[in-house]
Amino acid sequence: MRSPTLLLLVACLILPAQTKLEKFLTQKLALTPAQLATLRAGQPIAVPVNGMVDREVSVAGVIRIDRPAARTIDVIRNIETLESGKGFLHTRKLSSPPKLDDFAAFSVDKDDVNDLRKCRPGKCAVKLGKPAMDAVARLDWASPGVAMRVNDLARKTAFDYVEAYRRGGNTELATYVDTDRPRFVAEEFADMIKRSEMLPDHLASLTGFLLGYPTAPRPKGTDDFYYWSVADFGLKPVFRLNHVVIHPVPPGTTTLYAIATKQLYATHYFQTALELRALVDDESQPGKAHYLVVLNMARSDGLTGIFGGLIKSKARSGSRNGLEAALRATKALAEKN
Repeated sequence: MRSPTLLLLVACLILPAQTKLEKFLTQKLALTPAQLATLRAGQPIAVPVNGMVDREVSVAGVIRIDRPAARTIDVIRNIETLESGKGFLHTRKLSSPPKLDDFAAFSVDKDDVNDLRKCRPGKCAVKLGKPAMDAVARLDWASPGVAMRVNDLARKTAFDYVEAYRRGGNTELATYVDTDRPRFVAEEFADMIKRSEMLPDHLASLTGFLLGYPTAPRPKGTDDFYYWSVADFGLKPVFRLNHVVIHPVPPGTTTLYAIATKQLYATHYFQTALELRALVDDESQPGKAHYLVVLNMARSDGLTGIFGGLIKSKARSGSRNGLEAALRATKALAEKN
């Protein structure tokens, strides 16, 4: 029986000339001929990408999906199904416009409740901006039923945060004060959006909308939604708020859609995170199949200093494995039926 390595080698030798996308993958992501062959066979490829700062972990990935790109867009819009199963405790897409009731199913983890009791500016185990930190400090922690009031406060704070962002955009994003070095989420995000050149085609209209939301012109056909999720990947459960923007790319490139998932808030680990996805037409089967290209970037605590390199290496490995799993899940849902 021939080994997989030998089969990949044979496939590489008989492959046609590289497409525009494959040139991008070899030049930007340094994929090898063997990895390209794996990709054509329908398997995901994920690779680490050098971050812009020491606190950043970035990975990129790609998978071929044997369906029109519109099927993948449907999968992304159905975020409650896409982000379910292993690792995901709860995912909820917000109403349009969002309502306080959208957060009714969220409850603060009991360990986080205990940590919030001890929070103060500069030292808190939960990521909080100053308004949230002040609200937590005003709670009567000795009174009966305080856990229920913590949940009510968390739901209302999350809803108010989304509404403030919808009105004021990046200027309303938090400045985390849980450590002695405040982090300005808006500045971190503006820095990360520069990495959009890592996508196959330059998408100035999308990046301009993301930076200037909500006053920037909305590119034609672009729509967006919000969702929250609680994920547990073996560490602390993390509550996240995200803004998803789906942008149909005008004709003239092989990129059909670009999707940005912008993290607005996370209770742990992630100061800022941004996922950029491009749906690129398969030039060998235009309109019938496509490639999903993903760039994930996250900036986190604990990735610098004496032990930062080791932690970062583990985080990068975990991110790569997680991206491969997400690519497989997206492909399976898009190709279902």
